[in-house]
Amino acid sequence: MTIRDEAFLGRPISAFVVDAHTHISPYYMNGWYQTSAETSTAAIVRSLDRLGIDCIVTAPHPLVMGMMAAANSITEAAVHDFPGRIWGYICICPGEGLAEVKAQLKQYGSHPGFIGMKFLPGYHGSLKQPEYEYAADYADEKAGVILTHTWGGDPPHAEIEEMAARHPYLKLLCAHQGGGSADLSRKIAEVIRRQPNLYMEICGSLFNPLSAEDLVDLAGEDRVIFGSDQINLDPRYDFGRVIFSSLPDVVKKKLLAENYLGLLRDSRMGHIN
Repeated sequence: MTIRDEAFLGRPISAFVVDAHTHISPYYMNGWYQTSAETSTAAIVRSLDRLGIDCIVTAPHPLVMGMMAAANSITEAAVHDFPGRIWGYICICPGEGLAEVKAQLKQYGSHPGFIGMKFLPGYHGSLKQPEYEYAADYADEKAGVILTHTWGGDPPHAEIEEMAARHPYLKLLCAHQGGGSADLSRKIAEVIRRQPNLYMEICGSLFNPLSAEDLVDLAGEDRVIFGSDQINLDPRYDFGRVIFSSLPDVVKKKLLAENYLGLLRDSRMGHIN
């Protein structure tokens, strides 16, 4: 039975799935469209079970407010409470200064539940800030993964390319298919073809008319990675775009987990077991 057949039958799909872009915890009490009960970590894991998503990598919502310690503490608790289901990005917030960035990396850089970092440029300013540069240097030394936000051309693709080029051992994921539009997806695909350590993560594609097939054609089947942006966005949207696509199962499995797991293979940060 194919992945598509399983989904049409309403079953959790059997292929291994890593959701590489998520945000647990509410901003304050509720989510964008969820009640407070629906934003609990236990409720999120139950929704993963219904779909067949095996695990998520997360950066909790205090990241948006620039609160590194609070975000990373939430992740640490979730990793402990739901081992194997939740993994973390170390949230990096330049507004708190380089000393605090160093402190967070010292605290969580060797934690087995944290498998990379999350940057939120645009919300938090330029990708060229020294705090981001320091964290990128750290990730480069460990051959680690960074997921960086981009939307509507902010940060510019040139900044993303420059960071990837200066850190050849870093694996840099460009979120939201390059910025949420077909034009930006085409432009980031050009950068990806030039830069071997840059990847396209697909969440938020409801704003983009390009299909999963189109994104694979643009960036290559080994360079596209599934993420949903849950709980901000309903994970079924981008999940459905992959599993109901006409892509062969061997390619769907790459997008759903294998490409991301490949990024972790030589990383000296955490690993998904």
